[in-house]
Amino acid sequence: MTVAAHDGDADQDITSHYPPGVRGHAVIVIDAGKDGEDALAVWTLSPFGEPIGAWVLPLADLDESRLLEIMTMVRGRCLVGWTEESAVAALGKIEAVLPPEIVARLRTTRLAIPGLIAEAREHRAHYDEELARYKAATGAKVAPLTWARDLPALGDEEAALSPRPFYAASPAATAALTVAKSLGQAIELWQMTEEARFRRPYLRGLGPQQPLPPGWTARLRSAESGLEG
Repeated sequence: MTVAAHDGDADQDITSHYPPGVRGHAVIVIDAGKDGEDALAVWTLSPFGEPIGAWVLPLADLDESRLLEIMTMVRGRCLVGWTEESAVAALGKIEAVLPPEIVARLRTTRLAIPGLIAEAREHRAHYDEELARYKAATGAKVAPLTWARDLPALGDEEAALSPRPFYAASPAATAALTVAKSLGQAIELWQMTEEARFRRPYLRGLGPQQPLPPGWTARLRSAESGLEG
């Protein structure tokens, strides 16, 4: 009976290259601005949840030309929230001043953070199953897969991933930043999943390390492919 070795040198930087055909994410929320009046907060994020651009605009006397300029930078990205409905909820307050084709496209390119966690959960279970098959087929003594961090329980994603209270310029900015930071944590959990899997040589046959869950990547790619000219 043999003991399967772990290859500790197998780690790779899986965030060094963006997935091809993927533009990234965006967060759009409405909450109070600095003056207490409703404001629109728009954050654009990389495929890995890193902030790229951030804007907060008052809803009263909205600068329509500025909004259109910002929304052209959102096009081709997936809107992200805790639910798919919350990801696009703010569009209802601004759609009247935007071209209908932009609004229609954004409503179809939406993602919920618990979906990313669910995909990570499915892959972890699959990797455990593959490890069990390997042990049964080879008789090797191998340690169970261990994860640097456990995944949130189903239904607890928002509570587990939301950052501790922090100060931002306005409640609108805080709301957008909270979603953005939570997305970054969810992506980190996925990357930990792949890193742990890829340390086991006998699990590398399942494919190269994927920087994002495959289903999530497909949705991001669909948003980019539907970018209007």
